[in-house]
Amino acid sequence: MSIVKVTRKRQITLPKEVCNKLGISPGDYVKVYIDEGNRVVIEKVLGIEELAGSLNPGYPLKNLAEELDKERKLGGR
Repeated sequence: MSIVKVTRKRQITLPKEVCNKLGISPGDYVKVYIDEGNRVVIEKVLGIEELAGSLNPGYPLKNLAEELDKERKLGGR
């Protein structure tokens, strides 16, 4: 457990161990909300790269946008 200070702009710094455990890197987005027990919860928001292929495992992630554009032009998918 870590204790962090809230700045005048209501900002906090996430401790390194929390970021490491959740896989949060600079530039990532997190979702902040209050749960039923009035606790503040911080969750990492998955990026498009992490979500890509989750509904269709095995579909190549590299050049995904270009491949989708080609398929649309050919009338596929």
